[in-house]
Amino acid sequence: MLKTAEIVEKSGVGVAFDIGTTTIAGACVSLPEMRVLKEAACPNPQSRWGRDVLSRITAAVKDPELIDEMSGAVVIACNSLIREIVPIGAEIIEITAAGNPVMEHLLLKVSPEPLSRVPYRPAFLEAQRLKARDLRFEAGEDTDLYAFPLIGGFVGGDAVAVALSLRLKDEKRPTLAIDIGTNSEIMLSANGSLFATSAAAGPAFEGGEIKGGMIAASGAIRGVSIHGEDVSLDCIGGSTPKGICGSGLVSAVSELLKAGIIERSGRIRSRDEVSTNLSNRIREEKDGNSFVLYRGAKTEVALTQSDIRALQTAKSAIRAGINLLLKKAGIGAVDLGTIYIAGAFGSNLDPEGLQEIGILDKGWLENIKTAGDAALEGAVLALDSKGKEEAGSLAEEFKFVSLSGSAHFEREFIANLGF
Repeated sequence: MLKTAEIVEKSGVGVAFDIGTTTIAGACVSLPEMRVLKEAACPNPQSRWGRDVLSRITAAVKDPELIDEMSGAVVIACNSLIREIVPIGAEIIEITAAGNPVMEHLLLKVSPEPLSRVPYRPAFLEAQRLKARDLRFEAGEDTDLYAFPLIGGFVGGDAVAVALSLRLKDEKRPTLAIDIGTNSEIMLSANGSLFATSAAAGPAFEGGEIKGGMIAASGAIRGVSIHGEDVSLDCIGGSTPKGICGSGLVSAVSELLKAGIIERSGRIRSRDEVSTNLSNRIREEKDGNSFVLYRGAKTEVALTQSDIRALQTAKSAIRAGINLLLKKAGIGAVDLGTIYIAGAFGSNLDPEGLQEIGILDKGWLENIKTAGDAALEGAVLALDSKGKEEAGSLAEEFKFVSLSGSAHFEREFIANLGF
């Protein structure tokens, strides 16, 4: 994890950004000793053009004039973070930014149109360098902006940053890293080679496409426990439930599977199929059953059958991607050493819950490590010239595995739809 400090060197500071599809995270770093002063995060305002990258590509291709506005929205959010994390009077020497290919294209005002069609090749792969002022960042005239190199397809600079932070190339045993989110990147280091792919999991893991879904904010159910007939909820801020975030969704489905409320096929059982009083929480509807987690005077939070299907689709895409990388590397699931779960969101997921819903194997649990926002940590490392050199080398070494149009992926996806 990053270390913090309160000292600002006279030589100035650097600012690193992890520009995620849903969330933008920033860190202010004292230079040249590379000590993190403060971190903060905010929602990505591009969500008004769509919750996922494909929606934003469609919007940008349909109306190219929107690209400038979409870039400006991200920069405005980054500037708000700069005002929050950079000490007053400190000189910003450099800014680094890591994101998936769509996020980097839109930040740099480059049309993502090539990513809208086969073979889904980014308009650029190499790292981009320009003056931060050119994109209206609140920085000095000489402040440089470094955007991470991309790997290919929808695997971008954030994956490179994760690999840089986790030192994937240096691992002796086969090592898997999964950055779970709307656009989930999967990386594998095995037998001296690096492999990467992306799974379009959609926004379910981050509260999107869920009836009562919300971001991880006050009032969001982040954990669910079922003991006998009692349902206990863990809410962010300890407040009254307002909705459920991604970690709560995984936790709830995991518990409902163990309680026999949800079948391994994903179907929510009907009341007469459940012998305990938990059946009283099941609501039978023509579009499928739902399970009520919380019912208050003005608010009700329930998991619907469509919510369960959205999670199944998301987790199946990720698991299929993992299996294809293992096959590409010629190794089995039992050969893996460390399994990193990265991302500000992914690191808050319970590994046992991920195993219960089928993303992870039971045999992996002892080897799982949470890596926090490894993409942000990698972006911090790139504030140093050595970090930039390593990022460039990593991007070139990765073997990109495309899932689009792959019959193997389709078979794995279907095979892993059940829990």
